[in-house]
Amino acid sequence: MSGPGIGFKRMVVGLPQGLASQAAIDAAADLAEFLHIELLATFLADATLPALAGLSGARELRSLEQGWQAIDRAQIAHDINRAISAARRRFAESVRSRAVKTSFDVVTGAEAIASLIRADDIVAVIEPAHPGERVTRQFTGLLEAAFEMAGAVLVVPRRIARTTGPIMTVASDSNSPDLHAALEIAAAFKERLVVVTAAGTHPPLKVLAEAERLGVQVEHIAVSGPLADASSLAASAHLRERLRVLSRSILTDDAARLFSSLQGIPLLVIAPSQAAPGAENS
Repeated sequence: MSGPGIGFKRMVVGLPQGLASQAAIDAAADLAEFLHIELLATFLADATLPALAGLSGARELRSLEQGWQAIDRAQIAHDINRAISAARRRFAESVRSRAVKTSFDVVTGAEAIASLIRADDIVAVIEPAHPGERVTRQFTGLLEAAFEMAGAVLVVPRRIARTTGPIMTVASDSNSPDLHAALEIAAAFKERLVVVTAAGTHPPLKVLAEAERLGVQVEHIAVSGPLADASSLAASAHLRERLRVLSRSILTDDAARLFSSLQGIPLLVIAPSQAAPGAENS
């Protein structure tokens, strides 16, 4: 079941092989629950490790034994299964009391990740706990597939600054889907909407009218700087927002750099091609 007017059907959460932040999982689950969309957790297992163990010359450095040892295929399989069990357990804890349809899948390889993603999905990418995870093929494959194929990407920091506060968006275009999505999310969370525009411009009248219909309070901030710098805009205005919603078209092409700009605030990036929510009924 999709939320009224949102236009998305599922939230697909990529769970890293390392220990994922429970707060980050909860943030993704919160959005899925409030939007009344299905929540699919996908554990990103590394398919190359068992294959690596089969190479006769492969060795691993074990710090406790203080030396190089042959890679133990059985031990690797055990470690992966243990990580899957831990991820499944933490996901179950997060959704136990939520009114949301859920499922849990294990995927291996970038191709498998891409095959799961649909154009009406929101894909949640959680910031890795360890910097080394950012260069793994599981993480980079998820990030690439999410931005190429999904209707929206939820970029989630491993530490969440707050769980209440306004929804912030940037009105670069009156028909921009991120503006409409932000309004619907603000209504779902029962929070006010902060709309940032360039100096001399105002939020579209039709958005203000829709906000009034939904009972959403709208706050307008006009800035003279670049609209793409959402983090600086929010920090300078002391908005204390809980979520930022931006269009992919105003962000840089380096998606990985998004994590360094989050400052503990999840960022929902809407694809420019995503139809404005409710457009089919207008």
